Amino acid sequence: MGRSIRPTRKAEILYPKALAIIDDLNQLEEELIAEDHNVSGELIIGASTIPGAYILPRLATLFKPEHPEISLEIRISDSEKIIDSVLNHDLLIGIVGTKIVSKKLTFLPFAEDELILAAAPERNIANKVSLQELLTLPFLLRESGSGTRKSMEDFWIRNDIEISQLNKIAVLGSNTAIKEAIKANLGVSILSRLSICDELEAGTLREIEVKGLIMKRMFFVITPLKRTLPNHYNVFLKRLMARGNVRYGTNG
Repeated sequence: MGRSIRPTRKAEILYPKALAIIDDLNQLEEELIAEDHNVSGELIIGASTIPGAYILPRLATLFKPEHPEISLEIRISDSEKIIDSVLNHDLLIGIVGTKIVSKKLTFLPFAEDELILAAAPERNIANKVSLQELLTLPFLLRESGSGTRKSMEDFWIRNDIEISQLNKIAVLGSNTAIKEAIKANLGVSILSRLSICDELEAGTLREIEVKGLIMKRMFFVITPLKRTLPNHYNVFLKRLMARGNVRYGTNG
């Protein structure tokens, strides 16, 4: 079509079936290699910010010494982009904090996390606030597409609160930016407990309890439903799930 190329309907039918054939051939090769107990290859894992920055590096330190011939790469993006990458076969495994309805993906519950309200130690605010008091506080938001923001919005909806009711002062594009803005006393925000456990212990951030509001969420491991994972991916996935179903926190 002009200077662009688009797949025909037949190509859309052929492409996933061709991938399946290639996967079967690769799987056969991997199984033969596995017979020699040699787990090797390039392992590319996609993850949203929290699992990518705070869970996978810990797992990598355990996995890599066991399988030194594995080349491990962690690609971090927001949950929506990781899901799209797995849907488009750019990634074989992703870890996200958002679950969607899809006939092409498998979502495996992996680890539980808790979202909490965080503030600077010097901010003049009680250790426990009501939902109505929360709406008056200067609030920092993550960008749209963030798993943390999506989880937060879901909790707001359940409590009949709209994002427009928040006293929003800024939208920031990363968890690190939010943390630094809170430390500078620009405002408060809701963050993953896992992402700020070190700051809570050090006293550079403090937790504010919101009366009647407990915000827990699950991280999910996603894989393509109709693709066979190569052997080294299967080995990593088993190791991943063995470490999952854990509540990561200050002792995690």
